Amino acid sequence: MNQAAISPIQQVKHSRPQLQHADSILSSSAGYLSEYASDASSSQSARGYETPPSRVSTPTHRQMQESEMTLPQRPQAAVPAPLTVRQSANHYGRPLDALGNGHLSPPTPGVDDTPYIRFALEQLTFDEELAGRGRHSSELIDYPQSQQTAHQQPVQSTPTQHQKQRQPPQRPIQFPRASSEQRRAKTGEIMLLPSDPPRDRHQLGFVPTPLRLISLGPLVLLCLLMIAALIFSNIYALTNHGLYDYDNNFTPRYFVFEYLPPILGMIIVFWLFVVQAAIYRIAPYFTMSSKRPSSKRDGILHTTPITPANFVLPDWRFFKLGEPMIGAVLTGFWLTNWTIPLLSCLYGTQWFTNVGTPRFRWTPVQGLGWFIAFLYLITIAALIYCMIRFRRRNSALMWDPTCLADLIILFQRSNILPDYVRSETKEDLAAEMHPRYSRLGYWTTNQSPDFFYAVGEANQPYLELSTSSDKYANEKMDSSRSSRESQEGLRNSQASSFARMLHSPWVRHRWCPWYLKDSAILAWAITAVLLLVAFLAVSFVNRAVQRGFSPMLPSTTQSNGFSPANFLYSFLPSLLGMFLFLAWQPIDVYFRAVQAYANLSEHDGATARRSILLSYNAQLPGIVSLRAVMNRDWKVAYFSLVSVMAATIPVLAGGVFTALLFANGEVWMTASFPGYIALCVFLAIYALSYLIIWPTRFRCLPHSINTVAGNLSFLYASRLLKDSSIRNIRTKADFIARLDGRVGTGLTGDGRRAGRRTEKQSDQESRYGFGIYTGVDGKEHLGIDRMQRPGSGENLVVTSRQSR
Repeated sequence: MNQAAISPIQQVKHSRPQLQHADSILSSSAGYLSEYASDASSSQSARGYETPPSRVSTPTHRQMQESEMTLPQRPQAAVPAPLTVRQSANHYGRPLDALGNGHLSPPTPGVDDTPYIRFALEQLTFDEELAGRGRHSSELIDYPQSQQTAHQQPVQSTPTQHQKQRQPPQRPIQFPRASSEQRRAKTGEIMLLPSDPPRDRHQLGFVPTPLRLISLGPLVLLCLLMIAALIFSNIYALTNHGLYDYDNNFTPRYFVFEYLPPILGMIIVFWLFVVQAAIYRIAPYFTMSSKRPSSKRDGILHTTPITPANFVLPDWRFFKLGEPMIGAVLTGFWLTNWTIPLLSCLYGTQWFTNVGTPRFRWTPVQGLGWFIAFLYLITIAALIYCMIRFRRRNSALMWDPTCLADLIILFQRSNILPDYVRSETKEDLAAEMHPRYSRLGYWTTNQSPDFFYAVGEANQPYLELSTSSDKYANEKMDSSRSSRESQEGLRNSQASSFARMLHSPWVRHRWCPWYLKDSAILAWAITAVLLLVAFLAVSFVNRAVQRGFSPMLPSTTQSNGFSPANFLYSFLPSLLGMFLFLAWQPIDVYFRAVQAYANLSEHDGATARRSILLSYNAQLPGIVSLRAVMNRDWKVAYFSLVSVMAATIPVLAGGVFTALLFANGEVWMTASFPGYIALCVFLAIYALSYLIIWPTRFRCLPHSINTVAGNLSFLYASRLLKDSSIRNIRTKADFIARLDGRVGTGLTGDGRRAGRRTEKQSDQESRYGFGIYTGVDGKEHLGIDRMQRPGSGENLVVTSRQSR
């Protein structure tokens, strides 16, 4: 080679590319290459270097923009045509590799290719390390004008003077190798990092009262007492020829043997309802607070139910959600429901001749006694598991998440909120939401030493909704659209479609449970009324119940206490009554859960205590009716009262009939008439209640609220999550006071203290509404926000009743 043709390597200036966040994604190494690539002066115009496109591990789903890369040009070689590589990236991948496709120039004889080979290997190795970039971050690299001009130069067959002067590197170019966190810190991304609770902060580990030892212990003791009573009853009756003499069906002894056992069993059933409600309420949060990695956290917010549903049919959803033990616990509790019909037919009368004067005596059915004791053993085992599972050390809760307002504390600094963009109008969140490996606890970031409490995903970017909502929504577009015009058109189309759905009455009032649809309610009401009329007619026409009726089955009591007639006319009525009782519970649960949204939809909204702080599903049976009357939530008060009153139906129905031997030697089924009258009254109230269970249109929502995600979809864009006055809350009492605006640091700033409120003070409390509002991203959303802010005289939420 001619020595004169080779000139010393010229010193070039380094320029740092400008980084600008955009929707397109280029190779992550391009940013680093641009920091170390040399740039000639503006007067020089040749293609300096070309680098092969970066290689990644897997193909991707989303189409990316085309890009050109350069590699150091060999001397005495023709300049190759610009590389045009169509790149695509999925949620986790990087651009595809274009190396090895025959686009590079052939090797030049007499020129040492070692520096170029080492350069290429270094580049490929570097890109492999950078392939695990964050799932939602992207960069648009703006090259200097000289490089942009060089890319636009026409391809020449012979090297220019500038190309002859630029020589290949004498040693391989070294690039910095940075970890994932260091790269994100360089691009300005804030990463959410898990942290242990600071010593000066509120220590976590709250467990709701129904799941504490102080509550589960007495319940286990009550079950043990029931088992002991059943065992004693069986053994004593075998050795003493029954228990007591039968006197009549109007005496206290009749009440003890026919009504008292199912009453005690019903107390256990109601207690288990409270325990189940607590399990449903905190199950997703306990799973997210687990320190062991598990696939159970994937999508837990939009798949795990938080409202009780273990009534007529067992709830086996937890088996599918990766929580088989909780599913087994709920199945054990469901089996306990059916101890009521068994307890109703546990005792009967038997004719004894070997106790002096022959007479009827009360005696238990031996097989039923042992079987009921076995069912209570299963209940005890389930309760013991609850004691072990729901302990303080397994909890990351500050307090019991019983209301909508608690979501503000849990998600006000979460990094998963952008996933909920436009989710308020989706009908099935579980089918459309991305799975997240969520965690509940304390967090910090890579750019701040502050600690905060939230639900989030570890080692993922913390993005504000106002700057990330469009980006997250656009990721769901069709990957086949690559041009900017088609993307903009689709974006505008989706935005206009979303706006139409927001204001559509059909979408706003689309969802309610299937059993509260108009056709279902009509069927329930007609069936209940017809059955009630038939029952009353059969009971009182020709005085059939007072005179008695033939059992049409053998009534003789066997040695083990079993009588076919007594069993049938006790078990079957109680079983039907238990079905009616359990069938009403989902109705009660729905009206309790949705009442907050109904109050928020009022014309002037509602105070915090009547809306986002309502916790009817976490309150005790009976207490709900009293609280609802105080809040003037009449439907909740009535339906909750009916749910308690309906418990009398299986109790009375199972003990009202008894087989008696009359003087003429015939056996007839007779009824305890006071109990039968009470049964008819309660059945009439129950049946007529189906005529008024129609949920108003303001109790119908766009989608289900049976999960955390279902409720969070109405809060993700609310300014309540960004309100600095309700951050760093450490007690529930302080949180309630700030939402009410009754403290100096509250929302109204009027300096009122917590205490007894006058009517004037109640009118001045902060009010909240459910409707169309402008979110933190400056766009319209459907959800919950404050009706007015301090100093503002206009409503910030347009409720459904205002838009009529």
